[in-house]
Amino acid sequence: MKKAGGIEKVRKYPNGSLLVKENYTKDKKLASITAMLKLQGYDPADRNWVMAAYDPTGKVLAFGKVGSCIACHDMVHKQDLVFAPPPAQLLPVSTWKGFFPKQAISPMYAKLLQEHPKSIVR
Repeated sequence: MKKAGGIEKVRKYPNGSLLVKENYTKDKKLASITAMLKLQGYDPADRNWVMAAYDPTGKVLAFGKVGSCIACHDMVHKQDLVFAPPPAQLLPVSTWKGFFPKQAISPMYAKLLQEHPKSIVR
């Protein structure tokens, strides 16, 4: 990312890249861990990313060619399906509700949407 000049300028991640994100509740408790591993030849149609989601105990919630993950990440196809962290890029409310129907938008995220409307991925 440094070599490209920042996460929003990366156009292709090398094979073997591993991106891990910890997801917290508004009470700062670990809710889940999501990961993407770029594995050469795995799934060329989706840029060879293996998607995974785990609960806080390590139980696998999703793994492999996860359609819901890929559908959302395709919104940033120019960046090799990798989102920049907020507020650099934000999901619109309709997308958030569509992909995360059981999870309420946190007040902090709603505030970011109001403060950075140009950062909302269309």
